[in-house]
Amino acid sequence: MSLPESGRKPPTSADVARLAGVSRSTVSYVLNSPPGARVSAETRERVLKAVQEIGYAPSAPARSLRSGTSDIVLFPLPVQPMGQLLEQFIDEFAEGLRRQDLKLLIHGDRYARGADGARTWAALRPLAVLAEANRLTDDGVKVLRRAGVRAVFAWGREQHPGVPTAIFDNRDTGALAIRHLVARGHRRIACLVPSGPLAALANERWEGAKSAAEEAGCRLDRVDVGYVRDHVLTVVRDWQRQTDPPTAVFAGNDDFALMIVSALRECGWSVPEDVAVVGADDLPFCDLVWPRLTSVAMHTRTMGSGAADALTAFMTGRPFKHFDHMVVHPRVVVRESG
Repeated sequence: MSLPESGRKPPTSADVARLAGVSRSTVSYVLNSPPGARVSAETRERVLKAVQEIGYAPSAPARSLRSGTSDIVLFPLPVQPMGQLLEQFIDEFAEGLRRQDLKLLIHGDRYARGADGARTWAALRPLAVLAEANRLTDDGVKVLRRAGVRAVFAWGREQHPGVPTAIFDNRDTGALAIRHLVARGHRRIACLVPSGPLAALANERWEGAKSAAEEAGCRLDRVDVGYVRDHVLTVVRDWQRQTDPPTAVFAGNDDFALMIVSALRECGWSVPEDVAVVGADDLPFCDLVWPRLTSVAMHTRTMGSGAADALTAFMTGRPFKHFDHMVVHPRVVVRESG
């Protein structure tokens, strides 16, 4: 049997069956059952060899339609860009699902929402969907459930009224950073708010920082800045001209914190002696720079594995202690910069 040429119809289970000299039902049984399950080792080897030879890949949606089950958990990418924090969450989530014999499928449309988005997701026949709360409208949830999605789970800053929700509020990140700096004795603090793709995330963190500063009665200056080192350097030079500059900075994220530390040094200031610096996300390089960077961590391991545990509990009907929602609390990882 000749192999399918590029551009031709992809190989099917019937092609595998012909090459292996078995029935299509045998092919299906071999590919969907564990080793040693009611089929000889010789037959299993022939089928798997044929699969490899012709490059057969079974269709997950088709398999779901035939069997009435799926092992796919769909995760629509959020609007915010991929960063190390989101990558860590996805890695932990995928690993948690893998332990339950489930597969994570990432959907690349960052803007699909409501009933239209739900129909797009449902077409892939997932077993479960984990999506941002603001993209899961009531109509969208109904579409998913009518399509046989067994678990719908939301994540975001507030609890979704119709489905279980993993709550992690970036306002908490900003508030915690300011409370930490206030506890260290700082009363004049600046908060960097980057523009561009990170603007929405940065504004949420600013909201929390502002609220905490108001509660503490301290001064908090908002500094809007581009994601460019020269912009950050301009900010520091402006502080040098002030008679009462900030003694501490919440940089909004760790990348900006690294830029602000570099700019402060270039302008002759020491960290934390002249200006303390706190970042957010607790990325790996926080331990690799000097001074090591104080940062607000969001516990991606807890978020990823917790979401996987919750989803599998909902799908199997097992009790879960945070059935309606689980809240991810940030914490400050204190290092030398602040």
